[in-house]
Amino acid sequence: MDDFGGGLVAAAHELKTPLTLVRQLSLQLAETKDDAARAEIARRIRLTSERSLRLVDNLTRAARLESAMFEMEPVLLSGLCHEVVDELSPLSLALGQEFQIKVGKSPLVAVGNRDLLRSLVMGLVDNALQYNAPGASIEISTRIRRNEAELAVRDHGSTMDLAEFRRLKESLGLRAMPIAARPLSSGLGLLIAQKFALAMNGHLSVERHRHGGLTFRAHLPASQQMSFVSAGQP
Repeated sequence: MDDFGGGLVAAAHELKTPLTLVRQLSLQLAETKDDAARAEIARRIRLTSERSLRLVDNLTRAARLESAMFEMEPVLLSGLCHEVVDELSPLSLALGQEFQIKVGKSPLVAVGNRDLLRSLVMGLVDNALQYNAPGASIEISTRIRRNEAELAVRDHGSTMDLAEFRRLKESLGLRAMPIAARPLSSGLGLLIAQKFALAMNGHLSVERHRHGGLTFRAHLPASQQMSFVSAGQP
């Protein structure tokens, strides 16, 4: 199947689940009389709809990526992490999960397009929320390694057979880290995140953990002007 056909299949697959859930919730809403229950159902519909809209927005951006001109600039990663966490906190609370942000005291600045980088991080965190164990935390961290700015998103999901992990990793075109047992999601969100990373002269890698869960890492060029932060950063 060509890239276009494959992209359509992936998009249909990714959107089918939330749309089915919204339909089910809307039916529950029509049948529920209790005000508190109706409010909770309405909240779940909103959160599910927002996730679908994020995916559609990123899919549209990815489709236009090759023909679009975008500015590369220094981006403060700690501010970006907090911004993404603030936006996704309602979803994490609804799923009974929490975030841990681990960033160093020194400012870590990557070179990239802020909108693309924000969408990339949003995609990785959103993916982690779908696979994380109930009650577990999602860890978001940054570091400099080998002159690269590295942003990592770690979940504590289930494990999976190594052979299947390798097959799924290959289907995404991600670079594996040396450890490693749960499959990579073959979802569209990760494919889009990889495309955004490549467009910014970076790439994604993945590590699977022996006791469950995955860590996705975005590797980007580090800014040589570490004291400079692009305008508007928190």
